This record gives sequence, structure tokens and C-alpha cells, in this order.
Amino acid sequence: MENITIPRILCSQCETEINSETKFCTNCGYPENGDEKEKAHFHANKVMKKSQTKDDQKKIKSARKTLYWIAGIFFVSGLFLFFVLKDIPTLIFSAILAAIFLVLAYWSQHKPFAALLSALLLYIMVIALNAIVEPMTIFKGILVKVIILSFLIKGVYSASQNDKD
Repeated sequence: MENITIPRILCSQCETEINSETKFCTNCGYPENGDEKEKAHFHANKVMKKSQTKDDQKKIKSARKTLYWIAGIFFVSGLFLFFVLKDIPTLIFSAILAAIFLVLAYWSQHKPFAALLSALLLYIMVIALNAIVEPMTIFKGILVKVIILSFLIKGVYSASQNDKD
């Protein structure tokens, strides 16, 4: 029995060695032996994915900035309450929360999905605990809370989409 060797070629997109009879590159999916319509579709998808990735990165960056704002808000409000009410536990709690949000903002540079999801859950938990202690706090600053939640939710969603790619 004679060994038949199938010639190998390099994918023109990623330079992976592929079988010359194979239609699609097994590495990048480029239709090396496909028609022009399939090749155009591949390039269009590549451009769309790149555009979506840029948009996702912008939303993740906005969410990261929101974490810095949250940290600042907690720290300043803790200082304010300390000077007005001489409430040391509130100052300490606010400083700890500010530090946690700063750490999450830093972590979001490396693991955006995990950091932003953690920050979102922590923020919701703080709002819920404040509402349990003082129910009227849920309505105080509602616009700011909604804006912060929207930035964090968009960031979490974009980070999850970015992780899929």
C-alpha cells in the first residue's frame, strides 16, 4: 500500500499549516479554499469583532472609573459624617469600603469580569444594608445610584463578552 501525502500550505491569515484540501483554517477559521464571498464575510466579521472589542474596552474603562468615583464618594462621605457627627465607626467603615473599591478598580485592569462583578455585588449589598438600617436611604441619591449601577452593569456585560472572544 502506498502512502499518499497531502500537500500542506500556510493559511494566508495566521500562517498555520493546513491541509491543501481543507476549506477552512483550523486555527483562525479563514476560508483559505473558499470563494470570494466567504473570504469577504470572514474579513467583515473580523472588523466587526475588532470594533466590538474596542467598544467593550471603553465600557470596561468607564466602569473602572466608576469604581474610583465610588471609592471617593465613600471616603468623602465618611469624612463628612465624622466631622459633622463625630462618628468614628462610620469613618472606618467608609474608609474600608473606599479601599475595597480602589482594590477592585486596580484588579479590573487584569481580571475585568471578576472585579466588576464583585464591585457590582458589593455596591448592591451596601445599598441593601443601608436600606435595612434606614429605609429612606434607598431614595436618597437615587439618580447617582442608578447611574453608578448602569455603568457597572454595562462594564460587567462588556467584560463577559470580552472574555468570550
